[in-house]
Amino acid sequence: MRIAMFSDSYYPYVSGVTRSIAAARETLAAMGHEVPIFCPAYPGAKSEEGVYRIPSLKAPTTNAGYYVALPFLFRLGKRVTALKPDVIHIHSPFNLGKAGYAIGRRFGIPVVFTYHTMYNLYSHYVPIFGRSVSNVVEGMAFKVARSVDAVVTPSSVIAEYLMSHGVASPMVPIPNGINVEELQSGDPTFLGSKLGIPAGTAVVLTCSRLGVEKNVGTLLRSFAITAQRTHAVLVLVGDGPLKASLQALASALGISERAYFAGGFPPARMPDVYAGADLFLFASLTETQGLVIVEAKAAGLPAVAVGALGVKDMVRDNEDGFLCGNDPAELAEKTVALLEKPALLASMRGNARRNAELFSKEASAAKLLSCYRSVIA
Repeated sequence: MRIAMFSDSYYPYVSGVTRSIAAARETLAAMGHEVPIFCPAYPGAKSEEGVYRIPSLKAPTTNAGYYVALPFLFRLGKRVTALKPDVIHIHSPFNLGKAGYAIGRRFGIPVVFTYHTMYNLYSHYVPIFGRSVSNVVEGMAFKVARSVDAVVTPSSVIAEYLMSHGVASPMVPIPNGINVEELQSGDPTFLGSKLGIPAGTAVVLTCSRLGVEKNVGTLLRSFAITAQRTHAVLVLVGDGPLKASLQALASALGISERAYFAGGFPPARMPDVYAGADLFLFASLTETQGLVIVEAKAAGLPAVAVGALGVKDMVRDNEDGFLCGNDPAELAEKTVALLEKPALLASMRGNARRNAELFSKEASAAKLLSCYRSVIA
């Protein structure tokens, strides 16, 4: 099968969306399918077979590194149709996503749309007009979702959300796939050595963009409580516009010496990052799935997480982690319970590894292929 993918973000820009697209593309290719991808051009991006970079401009947002593609539809249409795709899979409702949709409709190619993100919750990245564009952005996403042949959602919660907003397109919940085997083979000494964490210290890990939507302030307030009762340290992997203010908050909470703002790591290093931690702490309120939680589970890390949106599908409460309210005290209580009870932690680590198998990239790719075949039929 030949699947043309369109995304308004891709490597070298790193996010949960770009990681999930890359994993799906790699897995489908390994299964013998052709997966050309159309994405923005980024400064310094290396040429790669099957990756078609569309001229782009740096986005006028506070989200550093994000570029907006400027597709010339006629020229792009000729390039796409020359590839003779069986199906078009769009990964956003914006410029390139719209272009992929338009090309599909013009040439009679089925179109599938993955609803990766709660778009209305990211409008704070748009200066001046941020909040006022929230409904416009979400309305645009709903319009695309209503128009395509099928909508893939990373969780059942998002499928229900779309249906409640009048999206009647066939809905196919498919969690983003992960490389389970790779995530289980990390170097447990890497993280401590990299950050200078004393051997034997319990490590609480979180991975996310340091932005408003990730609710990192609540996470830090939670760890401040945990720090009073344990000797654990917190490692925050990721970067973003709130880094300086979050570092200031950590200082005000008295945990600056135990909160390591580690920055970003390349995807190939993430198994080593997970392997160096004891549990995963997550407070984001906007996840359609929570891919990092599943990655952490594959590496054997139970999750203590705010049970919002798609995260509720990723954590089995009291089995491979705990789902909490958006409350620092409750998050801290569950974190301390795991750190102070080695038997409970060991049991949940084993459950996390086993349950992560359900989210393997091979399982997700098989479901995607079934979706593609249904819309082609």
